Amino acid sequence: MSKPFPIRIKTFLVPLAGVALYYFVQFAALYLCAFIFKDNHSVTLLSAHYGSYLILIALLMAVCLFIWLYTARKTTWITVKKDRLSLDQLLAAVPIALAMLGLVNLYMIGIQFLSEHSLIVKDYLTDYIANTSLPNTTTGLEAAGYYIGVGLLIPVIEEIIFRGIIMGEFLSTMKPDIAVFLAAFVFGTMHMQPVQIVYAFVCGLILGYVYLYSGSLLMSIGLHILFNLLGGILPVIFADNPSLMNAIGFVEIFFILIGALGIRYLRAGYRSKKIQEV
Repeated sequence: MSKPFPIRIKTFLVPLAGVALYYFVQFAALYLCAFIFKDNHSVTLLSAHYGSYLILIALLMAVCLFIWLYTARKTTWITVKKDRLSLDQLLAAVPIALAMLGLVNLYMIGIQFLSEHSLIVKDYLTDYIANTSLPNTTTGLEAAGYYIGVGLLIPVIEEIIFRGIIMGEFLSTMKPDIAVFLAAFVFGTMHMQPVQIVYAFVCGLILGYVYLYSGSLLMSIGLHILFNLLGGILPVIFADNPSLMNAIGFVEIFFILIGALGIRYLRAGYRSKKIQEV
């Protein structure tokens, strides 16, 4: 008979605290941007200074997470998976990241189709496009801030919160599959925008299983960085070349099967390690 997992209030408080902290920092960063750039209109402010906004979020979150993990170094920090990665594990991140983008592409094709038959979906899609088009207006140092924020800093911050802290807490109190699902659910709903919630949840599942199977937060961080570089920065750089982006999109869809094989490979290594530990 398997030993039952403990049920504790901390398991519910940790994800709430993580999400609340992330939202608080976003509002604080927006307030600081408004104060620095003397613009209280959020739309024009973010359109002109989106890069600065992201950098401020990353810096504030870095300070908050350092304090959190330092004060909880004997509890939360020791549960963060930090196994050494092999070269083949690192290489597996590339097709998995492309597969994630392929799934997002298929999802967006479906949303585009549904928007032609549903006013609600059309409104959600319009709102999503408006939000995701903000980086297209950034130039100069603001564009550099966006690239650094989205391509490097934000993935690190989000992986520490959602996989390292939140999923780590779930893993300590429940079975791995449930922990991965709940962490992905929190990650998905945190994005709030209806169109984005669904694919963020799916990406959260993949990131969660990669973190679980690889045994390293660095693996999920690297995967998240690759995903953001290819899905968040390339479309901005090549916004004036839709033909190229469409070609890249088809390549990403092609990689869905290869990415699935990459996750299967990581899973085989995870199971082999578990057997050796018994």
